[in-house]
Amino acid sequence: MTNTPSEMEAEIDFDHLNLYVQGDIDLTREVFGLFKHQSEMWGRALTADADDDTWASVVHSLKGSARAVGARVLAARCERAEGLVGENKTAGARQVAVQDIEFRISRTLAEIQRWEYRQTLNDMRRR
Repeated sequence: MTNTPSEMEAEIDFDHLNLYVQGDIDLTREVFGLFKHQSEMWGRALTADADDDTWASVVHSLKGSARAVGARVLAARCERAEGLVGENKTAGARQVAVQDIEFRISRTLAEIQRWEYRQTLNDMRRR
């Protein structure tokens, strides 16, 4: 049995993220901001009909961004999609990968928004 992320776990592994940000709220905000920027930029380039080099570059970059915030499920989907080049490339498989990656990005962004909302509430309570 392999250690693949569960479908039911949170999109962001905050324990993993905190290894790097050490609970620093401002740094967490910065990391999340970078992820939002990267996922928007690379997400626009994620198309099933991309040439192999572009496809590999885009999904690899998205995988790195996902790993940086602890989005393990998204990173795993991107890693799987990295193999959809050369003789392993089919339009159908890539289209499924695009939809799955976009879905996981949207779930990760929603989790970031929930975290940001909680931080805003905490900030308001401290005032």
